[in-house]
Amino acid sequence: MSENSKWDEGVTYKQFLSNARENVEMIKARFKDFLLSEEDLEDVKSLKNEIRILVIGTERCNDTAGNLPILAKIAEVSPKVDLRILDSDKHAQYHQLFKVNGKRKTPVVLFLNSQNEELCRWVERPNAAYKIINEASSPSLEDRRKALKQLYSDPEIQRQSFYEFMGLILRSDFILGRA
Repeated sequence: MSENSKWDEGVTYKQFLSNARENVEMIKARFKDFLLSEEDLEDVKSLKNEIRILVIGTERCNDTAGNLPILAKIAEVSPKVDLRILDSDKHAQYHQLFKVNGKRKTPVVLFLNSQNEELCRWVERPNAAYKIINEASSPSLEDRRKALKQLYSDPEIQRQSFYEFMGLILRSDFILGRA
């Protein structure tokens, strides 16, 4: 994938926030409120290899707004993790490469090596959120959007996202030859 990677076109978390127009305060609050335990910090700081995380998403997307702060927190505490965000609207053709069941899902989180080759991928939302959304009694899109905003303020859902991301980060580290 290195020849197709858009890593260099991605922006930093800080740039993303300065350009964002929607969900900004919510994203900032989630970043501030999400705390890493001592065990979490040990896991994040134990990485041996450089891992790049490219998020294809948009601030309008509740799933992006709910999960990006967790990835930003991981990148903040680990010198081995670099995070970039690529606007899914501006890069729609690239985003098309990552369809799930024929549909574009947002965000797409790519875990890359230093040559921008894909190691692992995570899409849309944590498993626990899928379960809750799929069991929701209201089929209305607006009701589901409201439910997602509320869902991502739940510390348990945030922890689920963190554990899923860390599982893929550690897997990427092992793929790259963690000793």
